[in-house]
Amino acid sequence: MSRLIVLSNRVKVPDNKPMAGGLAVALQNVLIGNSAVWMGWNGKVMESSDNTNGSTDLFTSKQASLTGEGACITYMTTALTTEQYNQFYCGFANNVLWPLLHERTDLISQKPRDYAGYQEVNQIFAKQLKAIIQPDDVIWVHDYHFLSVAYHCRQLGITNRIGFFLHIPFASLHFWKTLKQSREIVHHLAHYDLVGTQTQQDRTHCLNVLQYYLKDYFIHDQLVASAPINVLDMKRNFAQPYTYTRAKMTLNLALKSQHSLMVDAYPIGVNVAQIQEQVDHLSLEAALDSATSNQSAKPTFQQIIAVDRIDYSKGLLRRFAAYRDFLAQHSSYQSHLQLLQVACPSRLDLPTYQSLYDEVKKEVYDINQHYLSEDSAWQAINYSETALSHEKLMTMFWQSDVGWVNSLKDGMNLVAKEYIAAQNPNNPGVLLLSRYAGAAEQMQAAVIIDPHQPRSMIEGLKTALTMPLEERQSRYRSLLQGLQKDNLQIWQQSFLDDLYNESSSQISSMEPANIQMSDS
Repeated sequence: MSRLIVLSNRVKVPDNKPMAGGLAVALQNVLIGNSAVWMGWNGKVMESSDNTNGSTDLFTSKQASLTGEGACITYMTTALTTEQYNQFYCGFANNVLWPLLHERTDLISQKPRDYAGYQEVNQIFAKQLKAIIQPDDVIWVHDYHFLSVAYHCRQLGITNRIGFFLHIPFASLHFWKTLKQSREIVHHLAHYDLVGTQTQQDRTHCLNVLQYYLKDYFIHDQLVASAPINVLDMKRNFAQPYTYTRAKMTLNLALKSQHSLMVDAYPIGVNVAQIQEQVDHLSLEAALDSATSNQSAKPTFQQIIAVDRIDYSKGLLRRFAAYRDFLAQHSSYQSHLQLLQVACPSRLDLPTYQSLYDEVKKEVYDINQHYLSEDSAWQAINYSETALSHEKLMTMFWQSDVGWVNSLKDGMNLVAKEYIAAQNPNNPGVLLLSRYAGAAEQMQAAVIIDPHQPRSMIEGLKTALTMPLEERQSRYRSLLQGLQKDNLQIWQQSFLDDLYNESSSQISSMEPANIQMSDS
């Protein structure tokens, strides 16, 4: 029986600390109740330069699975040296690949050793995989930090199935052509068996890039149909029946003359049932408050909520500018409308991010100063950098009249989906959603806006704030139906169905994730 080995940059170990970042939270949700190995960086930076194979910590968490039997996740976390952190993480991953994939090549900043450092860390994790791999194991690699891991695994003789999922956008060919390392990176990417993207648009971009850079390696390509199989646990079936076509190409690579690569879109979802459980009591309390006319604990103003990591891809400054202009144009909302901005500072070691962080703080201060109110209970923007528990955040979504996602470029944006899942069915809020967020491809019943157009944001906000209850309920029902159809478990199931599709082995959630480090 095979094991599932997951590799991601950050690992969410079991503790009570809230963790920002949709990727780690999503992976934690899908791995709970299954036996697996989860590998990645532990967030620590050490001074030692002797880290050629990675200094690894092991931790195993045993728990009950959804079938009532025992399961465990083994966590393998690795520290980076200061040099690796600067070259791999700050350097090539976040100063080159992140802006490239978000189509902001103007922000790319690359030092001479950054690419070598990126490849070094990718190779370190490949060596760690080699040390624990067993013949039937399957590897699932996540995100732009590890585009080259499969290549290094193949160089080490690993022939197991390896899948890759990109959580952020896949840039169009035009942007890839601006980077001198693109040909080699795309060649490395081709060594995966399955590459997954968030949206159909990203899938199209990925195929175009692969076809351009791998034209000398092509044997043929084709479309193949697929039906689901259950690969996590044959006793459970999460996936609904589906049949569709996906792109499959056969390549002549140096180590394998007949290598099959499949590419498809797998839009990530959220755990709708869990979110609804977290807010169920609020609907009951609201009904009781209404029956007793107890409205004293409720704010007297409408509330907009926005939850973002402080990143130039999220459109925070454009949101603030549009909100400021909205209050100026619609003065009746002053003292009666508040933007609750939950912001998570990140990557402050990078000058671009430190500068953006300073701008965000200044803009919030300036707007609040401009709209100073004699009513001490109101300020235009309620700004918070506090890391919140998931349940607390879902409660804030439930309490907000509008959820505002203003991404300039986003792979998916799970905030949009969580906001809808957390709404009160009897009195739902309205999702204001950027057309450039991957979620917009699925969530057309939201109020779709263009954050590059101030008028679009202002008019969209007015539409959301004045929308009649019947229309809010209709949009909510449509969006919720989509979330339930393509939830987090379906995302996991459909990707792993395809990853295991050509493998003779099946993964069992009951197989112990025993780690045996080899000396090689």
